[in-house]
Amino acid sequence: MMQEKREKVHQINGIKIGYTEKKITSYGGFSMLAMFFKKVGLKAALNQIVPIQETSPNAMKAEEKILGFMTMVIAGGRRFSHVLYLGNFEVIKSVFGLRRLPEAGTTLTRYFSKIKNQCEAERLSEGIWRYLSKIIDWKRIKDDWLSFDSTVITRYGEQEGAQKGYNPSKKGRASHHPLLAFLNGSRMVLNIWNRSGNTASKNNIIAFFEASYHRISDLIRIKGVLADSGFYDESFIQSIEAKKLSYIITAKLYSTLQKSIYEHENWTLIEPELWISEINFKHLEWEEAHRYVIVRQSIKERKKALGKQLRLFELETESYRYGVWITNLTDPPIDVWRTIRQRSNDENTIKEFKEDLALSGFSMSQFYATEAAFLIRMMLYNLLLIFRTTFLPESEQTQRISTLRFKYFIIPAQMGRDASGKWLRLSVFSTKLRLKIQAVLKAISLYSIPNSQLHCS
Repeated sequence: MMQEKREKVHQINGIKIGYTEKKITSYGGFSMLAMFFKKVGLKAALNQIVPIQETSPNAMKAEEKILGFMTMVIAGGRRFSHVLYLGNFEVIKSVFGLRRLPEAGTTLTRYFSKIKNQCEAERLSEGIWRYLSKIIDWKRIKDDWLSFDSTVITRYGEQEGAQKGYNPSKKGRASHHPLLAFLNGSRMVLNIWNRSGNTASKNNIIAFFEASYHRISDLIRIKGVLADSGFYDESFIQSIEAKKLSYIITAKLYSTLQKSIYEHENWTLIEPELWISEINFKHLEWEEAHRYVIVRQSIKERKKALGKQLRLFELETESYRYGVWITNLTDPPIDVWRTIRQRSNDENTIKEFKEDLALSGFSMSQFYATEAAFLIRMMLYNLLLIFRTTFLPESEQTQRISTLRFKYFIIPAQMGRDASGKWLRLSVFSTKLRLKIQAVLKAISLYSIPNSQLHCS
C-alpha cells in the first residue's frame, strides 16, 4: 500500500491503473496442452530424445528447456528473446509440472548450440521420429502420399550456411534452403533437413527420400511420391521406381519438352477453357521415355489460371498457361491431375509452419543449432496436429494454429487454491467456449495412446 502511495497513480475513464503479484497468466488454455503432453509422455521422452549431455548439476533438464521453447512458440514468439514475455512463469511451470523454465533467450541459444554437427542433428531427428511414430494413430491414416518440397528462408545476419541463391521474395539476400517431407493427406511433417541457401532443390534429395521413406514404409501403405519441379531429376525418379512406387512430379519446361507440347494437337476439353492431354517424351540425356500429363488453360477466360507459358513459343501460345507432370501412373489424365492438385496441402503446411510456428525465426550463428530448432518445431507441429485432429470438433480440425492460439490458448487465468487444493480458474465468459473446453479436457482424460508400448509419466 505504501508503495502505491509513492507511485503516481494513473487513471483511464475513472479507473485506476495498478499492479498485482497474484499468479495470473494470459495462457490458461495451455492447461489443455499440458494435459495432452502428459498423456503422450512428452516430458519423459524429451530427456531421451535430445542428445545433449549437461555437465553442470544445476543445469535445467531437457524437458524444462524444450517445453519452455515450445510454449513460447505456441504463444506466438518468433525469436528467443520473446521468452521474456510469457508472463507469470510460476503458473506455466505448475501447469506443465516443471521445476524451472528458461527466463532468458540465451539459455535456449546456448542449449541448441550444443548440437554441433550433422551426426548430433541426425540423432535428434531420429529420436523425435521414434517418439512421434509411437503416438501417431497409424490405423487412422492407413495410406497416404509421400510428398517433398523445399522452401527459402531469408537470413539477415552472418549465420553459418546462409548463402546467396534462389530467393524469389528477397533477391540477392542470403538464405537457408531446407528440404521437407510430408504425408500429404494427413499433413504430418516427416522430416526436415537444413541446407545452405545456394543449394538447388534436388540437391541431396535421394538421401532425403531414402531417410523419409524408411520412416514410414513399415507403418502405412505409401500410395506414391508427389514433388514439385525442383525435384524433376531422372536419378530421383529411378530411386522411386526402384521401390516400385508411383509418382507424379511437376516437370521443368526445358526447350525440347516445350517443343513437344507445342506440336501436340490431341486435347480433351474437361472444363470451360481448360484442356487436358498426355504425351510420351524422352530427354536426350535421359535413359528412357516417360508419360507426361498436360493441362492447358486459357488466361483470358480463367483469370486465376496456374502454370507457365511456353516461352519459346510465346507469340503463338501467349493466351495459355500449361501445367506439366511426369508420372508412371496408368490412371486417366484427369485423375492424375486431380491427385497432383492435392500438393496444395503441402504448400499450406509450409505456410502454416512459417507463419504460425515461426519457421523463419529462431536462427542462430551455428548451422546445426538452427536445424535443431527446426526439428523441435517439426515435433511441435505434429503434436499440435494430433491434438486438433483428435480432440477438437471436426469443423475446427483444419483451422490454422494461429486461429487455435487466439481461440483456445490465449485465455486469462488465475492460479489459486482452496481447501480442496490448487485451482487454475480460466476467465471464460462464453458458455459455448466453456463447453468446448470441457469437452476437450474430457476427451484428453479418456484418451489412450494408439501404441501401448509407449510409457507415459
